[in-house]
Amino acid sequence: MRTEIRRSTWVKPLLSVFGGTAERSYVDIKGDEIHVRFGWLFDERIPLSRVTSVERARWPLLGGLGWRTNFVDTVAVVGSYDDVVRIRLAPAQPMRVLLRVPAETLYVSVEDPDAFVAEVRRRIASRVS
Repeated sequence: MRTEIRRSTWVKPLLSVFGGTAERSYVDIKGDEIHVRFGWLFDERIPLSRVTSVERARWPLLGGLGWRTNFVDTVAVVGSYDDVVRIRLAPAQPMRVLLRVPAETLYVSVEDPDAFVAEVRRRIASRVS
């Protein structure tokens, strides 16, 4: 399953400067991993075996849009304040956002969050059974 990273119309020009175009901004669930790409700055593959939960979430206005991190345990690739999902990981996975961050939580805005959440949960459940 592949879905675009949701990008609000007003922020698309700024994101495109860093490669955040429709062609380079997606989440792809394939095999036993989730591939998240957001422009030239973010390209990570997450094994489904590390995903402990996935659910819809809110991204705060003060959090900003684009490539975000708290440099401790959270990474976000959000092009919109709407349709954000939170993926929790264990053990933490190093992800590069300027520096490598041991991410326990990844936030990502996607075009179809309900379908994305359902597909990740289905794959996790089939892995456990």
